[in-house]
Amino acid sequence: MTRELSREPVPVDVLVIGAHPDDAEIGMGGTLVKLHRLGYSIGVIDLTRGELGSKGTAERRAEEAAAAAAVYGARFRANLNLGDNRIDDSPALGRKLAELIRRAQPRLVFTHHGEDRHPDHREAHALVRRAVFQAGLRNLDLGVPYHLVDALIFFPVNEWVEPSFVVDITDTFEGKLKAMRAFASQFVEPTAPIDHKYFGVEDYLEAAAVRARHYGMRIGVRYGEAFVTAGVPVSDPVAAFRRG
Repeated sequence: MTRELSREPVPVDVLVIGAHPDDAEIGMGGTLVKLHRLGYSIGVIDLTRGELGSKGTAERRAEEAAAAAAVYGARFRANLNLGDNRIDDSPALGRKLAELIRRAQPRLVFTHHGEDRHPDHREAHALVRRAVFQAGLRNLDLGVPYHLVDALIFFPVNEWVEPSFVVDITDTFEGKLKAMRAFASQFVEPTAPIDHKYFGVEDYLEAAAVRARHYGMRIGVRYGEAFVTAGVPVSDPVAAFRRG
């Protein structure tokens, strides 16, 4: 039986917060499929509807986002509709997002790397950092008990980064592509040339493969996804570095 996708946060192990529908899939789709197979529960929050994108419509992308979430068994996918190209790192928006984080109670939160050419990605990075901090403030009354996450982790979308760690997605790379292809208006259907560097049908999917091969080579596997974090406490180094 297929679980119905909620639009409201429910408790999950992993929460991914992206600026636009499809950012989670581009940045860490293979990892999401892997986490689902390992039995972890997943939730996604899209900060905007992506309504200013050169391809597709906000309504179409919402349908595609739900289809993509089904690929990795997400329990919920919420959209804050903050306005495409209008994300702002403010205390008020931080509290709004912090409330959702408290309701989701994730162990890990993933969001954008801070150095990205897209201004929404940079603002999302700062906003999520603020919200995770606010979610953990015991005396900040948001109507929901405070919640401390185990780690806040960042993924690149457009830029190359020096990773803190790389996840082996060799066995789930096809799942990543399936999740990306769910956004047919963005990555599958033919489109007229537009004024940025990815303007064809398969260009972004090919780029995803190139990036995954590059990061996979960093750890001696075929495909990988890169992540950056300020530092995570490790109680068992042997288990932390075990390959399988």
